[in-house]
Amino acid sequence: MQLKTPTIRSMVRETGTLIVLFGIACIPLIGQVIALSILIVMAFGRPATTLKSLVAGTTVSLVTLMPVMRDVGANPLPVVLKWLLLFAACARSLVIDGEPTKIYGSLMKYWGLITGVLILNAIFVSAVPSISGFKAISFSLGLLCVIRLAMLTTNENSEMLLYISEMGSAVFILSVPLLPFEIGWARMNGAYFNGILLHSQTLGIYLVITGAASFVAAFRLPRLQRVLIVSGLAQWSLIYFTKCRTALLAILFCGTVYIIEIFVRGGKKSRIRFVTAPVITLTVLGLILLAMISADVRGGIASFAQKGDQESLLSTSDRSGVLQSGSRGWQIFDDVDLIEGHPLFGYGFGVNRDSEQFTNANENHFEGIPLSAPVEQGFLPLATLAQIGIVGSLIIVPFLFSIYRSARQGSAEDAALFVAVLGVNFGEMIFYSFGSDGLIMWVVLVLIAVSGTIPRRYSRVLVR
Repeated sequence: MQLKTPTIRSMVRETGTLIVLFGIACIPLIGQVIALSILIVMAFGRPATTLKSLVAGTTVSLVTLMPVMRDVGANPLPVVLKWLLLFAACARSLVIDGEPTKIYGSLMKYWGLITGVLILNAIFVSAVPSISGFKAISFSLGLLCVIRLAMLTTNENSEMLLYISEMGSAVFILSVPLLPFEIGWARMNGAYFNGILLHSQTLGIYLVITGAASFVAAFRLPRLQRVLIVSGLAQWSLIYFTKCRTALLAILFCGTVYIIEIFVRGGKKSRIRFVTAPVITLTVLGLILLAMISADVRGGIASFAQKGDQESLLSTSDRSGVLQSGSRGWQIFDDVDLIEGHPLFGYGFGVNRDSEQFTNANENHFEGIPLSAPVEQGFLPLATLAQIGIVGSLIIVPFLFSIYRSARQGSAEDAALFVAVLGVNFGEMIFYSFGSDGLIMWVVLVLIAVSGTIPRRYSRVLVR
């Protein structure tokens, strides 16, 4: 079956629909409920619609306007609907027959191993079994759903990445008008921009993922190349106002791997005519030169790196104290302590010492079921060892290498996208969180894993 090639008109129409959807989600009290209810109904459509509903629903769950929502109080209904959407999408993916592929079989083998380890960890290892059990089930069902839907939409792989880019465009368009107003800077004492999303860090890593997807979609869809490159650059530029250092680090990793991949492939030119390795190299060198010449630019970079008033590690004699009290230092020291005490199997999947207390204090329960238990562990390797130990890590690491290997078969752009998406977990851990933008991260990872094995006849249909 020949698929309809996306056009500027269809891209504008779909982005406009997302702007309306996310705009509805901004309405206090009822907005998220309305938007998620619409998406739950849409999730029972064809596989592509199910996948789009799922990732759009994740964005809706991240939308909040502060201080408008500050005095409203917690409403568990949007959280319940968010999980219902995931369960509906998973059920829909399981009742549709598809043609299994080699990469699908490989992903499912890893899924089975990971699921087994997480469930056993929750039952026999975890310090808080109820939270670990809930997170193990949600992670396993979420990953199963994403793998199934990616397999069922193989022919529309480029369209799915385009949709993620369009989500970033919609968030960008709704957030930019808030730059002059307090409502867009409502968290973290108004120091960092969070736009329409709930936190500046959330917005930063969200735009890393959607911006990177824009560049890969540009590689896949030459007719939309200029528009998608501008869209990706615009999304990444907004990251500066979030002061999200993790996002910047992920982008630097992405660019570095892209240049390496291009040269490893014998200097083969990228199909993105305007974003080649020489262009990236010259841009980076130009920025370095500008920083060396301009004191204002150096000051801006230092302010971004130190998050404004935070004490610099280089300007203090008590470096150990600053490191431990820094934005991620205490998390790293806590993880190391957990690893030393529980090296083989970890402390418990999805939990740390404060998880139960935090969940009870914030009443994140529905009929006795924990709905949310965020874990402040910002560095993926240490967090994995702390939660599931060496045994669990021996499955997670090969799983990620298999995805990267498949991505490299596709293109240098796919390999760079993998690094950008995974890179956000070296400061903002979303890897195991299917209740937030971790779901979008996994959708992108699985899509690029599948895309590395897409037959060329499909690619020609999509890009010509």
